[in-house]
Amino acid sequence: MTAVVAPLLVAAALAVPAARPAARRLAPWAPLPAVLLPLFAAGTVDVPWLLLGARLGLDEIGRALLPPTAFLWLCAGLAVPHFVGPERRDGFLVCFLVAMSGNFLLLAALEAVTFYLGFALMSFASYGLVVQAGTARARHAGRYYIVMVVLGEVCVITGLMLLASRSAIDFAAMRASFAGGAPGANNLVLGLLLAGFGIKAGVAGLHFWLPLAHPVAPAPASAVLSGAMIKAGLVAWLRFFPVGELALPSWGLALAALGLGTACYGVLAGLPQREPKTVLAYSSVSQMGLMTLGVGIGLAWPERWPLVQAALLVYIVHHGLLKGSLFLGAGIAHEPLSPGAARLLAAGFVLAAVSMAGGPWSGGLVAKLGLKHGLPATGAWHDVVPPLLVLSSLLTALLLLRFLWVAWPRTAGGRDSPPARLLAGWAVLLATALVLPWWLAAAGTRAGAVGPWAALEAAWPLLAALLLALGVLRLPTLRRVASRIEVPPGDLGIALEQGLRALGRRLDRGLDRVRQHGSVYRQAGRLAALVPAAATVLGRVEGRLSAWSMTGLLLLVVAISAAWLLG
Repeated sequence: MTAVVAPLLVAAALAVPAARPAARRLAPWAPLPAVLLPLFAAGTVDVPWLLLGARLGLDEIGRALLPPTAFLWLCAGLAVPHFVGPERRDGFLVCFLVAMSGNFLLLAALEAVTFYLGFALMSFASYGLVVQAGTARARHAGRYYIVMVVLGEVCVITGLMLLASRSAIDFAAMRASFAGGAPGANNLVLGLLLAGFGIKAGVAGLHFWLPLAHPVAPAPASAVLSGAMIKAGLVAWLRFFPVGELALPSWGLALAALGLGTACYGVLAGLPQREPKTVLAYSSVSQMGLMTLGVGIGLAWPERWPLVQAALLVYIVHHGLLKGSLFLGAGIAHEPLSPGAARLLAAGFVLAAVSMAGGPWSGGLVAKLGLKHGLPATGAWHDVVPPLLVLSSLLTALLLLRFLWVAWPRTAGGRDSPPARLLAGWAVLLATALVLPWWLAAAGTRAGAVGPWAALEAAWPLLAALLLALGVLRLPTLRRVASRIEVPPGDLGIALEQGLRALGRRLDRGLDRVRQHGSVYRQAGRLAALVPAAATVLGRVEGRLSAWSMTGLLLLVVAISAAWLLG
């Protein structure tokens, strides 16, 4: 309970002028109780006065994910004073702390109502992180974010209410209710939860808020948005879907295919990007696709779930810490650097890119091998998915090479470098991201051992990606073609926005025509009033037209608009 309440208490203290200086100093350390929680917490905590009676504790998922997630929040919080100016820092910290509390609450929740409270708290508070800069671009990204959040909340609350109507509200009972539910009702619930939580997870088609929000948010906000909060959708699927308990082959295969498609789409849309944080946002979309693949495997083949779950937990921890370090590093690299700081950042970027792409003896390879071992022993998916995982490593390597190209640290002689404590914190986070997955594997996650042959086999996708990138750079024709490919950040969302704007312009033109005709009728009525013999009759007609213009105008607008669009 302390881990969840501590950030809220510090946020409340920021509203009290007398306590504000102390709260500012305490804010970066608010995640510390959550980092240390597994060392002291045992059993569950019942809070009968909260909602319908909250139950908090650490199940297998919470025990594996809460400490590294809190550690990422801690590292990001320590960097806030460097990236957020004093004039906006208090407001940013309030949103940062409230979102942190929601993130911890959903990981420590043992039933649906408390989970949803944490999920909603985190989602809505994060809006303040996205729009913190106050620029037109930040407000534009904020509009996308909040619209998608609201749509997701509608789907999530509807799906959870349907589940709760036929079972108790603890996770086990809700998962068990799928076994006795009607197929149509199950499909409706699964579809709602897939869409609602899929927005947060960034699956293809629901992802476009990510590449818009990340570049405009300060580096610490981007670090926790991509490293911690994006995983909430995945955690929700693990909590509410009957993975490992009930075979749902159609849904499992559809989710696995969606995951593979997301993994490829994220890379293809990210390669033309020119901003480091936008490239990283699309990289997160791609990596979340691979994690979605794991959930699909668990739904299709429940007997394989223990291995897949172990691999997913390693993958979530590895990606969260590593992506958080990359976002913080991208923010640091944007500033003037001394030669030593530039070399440190460059070395860290290369190590992170190799690990993220699943290079030899990396945490990414441990996670991907775990997914591979979780596949069924025979069948089409056993034959098809491993080559696709290799292809994903190749594509990820290409995307991260693109990141290295646009974010490579450059020195600025004679100018101040970022504070040493900021670089030290970033280096500690990166080192933890590189080492912790191996510790999790050694602690019994069964994510799969990495032998010498597997490690060497993992090297060739990286070498192939490097050769492809060098070929594009060395051949002028390919380089010109690549430079002409443009994908706006937000891709599908921007296309949808442009389509809606075009539709709105056509409707406006239709309304203008209706208004022009209405003015003609009114002028005719005024002229007719000059003829004494017809004054009374035409006056009545004018009155009816005026009434029609106020009440029946909408019907005419719809008819004219439909004819215009169809014509």
